[in-house]
Amino acid sequence: MNPLSSVQLATYERLVDIGSIIDRRAHDQMRRDSDLTGTQYEILIRLRNAGGELRMSDIADKLVHTKSGLTYQVRQLELLGLVHRGRALTDDRVVIAQITESGRQLVRDLHDQRTQFILDTVIEPFTEPELAALHQLLGKLQRHLRGEETGGILPEQAESLARGVPAAT
Repeated sequence: MNPLSSVQLATYERLVDIGSIIDRRAHDQMRRDSDLTGTQYEILIRLRNAGGELRMSDIADKLVHTKSGLTYQVRQLELLGLVHRGRALTDDRVVIAQITESGRQLVRDLHDQRTQFILDTVIEPFTEPELAALHQLLGKLQRHLRGEETGGILPEQAESLARGVPAAT
């Protein structure tokens, strides 16, 4: 096995550090703006973006979360009336989560604060060309790690995917 170059190691360390900082700040901001954790907010966003419902196993895969941890988070959202869990109509072994109208409304209510957080935390230091290049590079890393791009999809990419055409990045 070849050792890592100093640039390779430094790049990895920066990605881990930046991910931790963004995650911590996002969690703190979400707690200030609502009673949700960052994970709970992300669950609501994923459900909304999927048309309102997803299989629990699919949510766990998308969030890189354990199934037991996800069950706990979704249960907390259920207690708040933001999500409903049930069995899939086609297979009663499959548990699905559905966002409620209250959950959709909360996501709408948090939109402005979340937008400002993203602008202040991630977007502000970059020019538009730099941001486009970063988006493309992170998409490449995401495909490598996940086998697909999930989250961070541009509207034109989402339209292509909906038609069954692989998105060009």
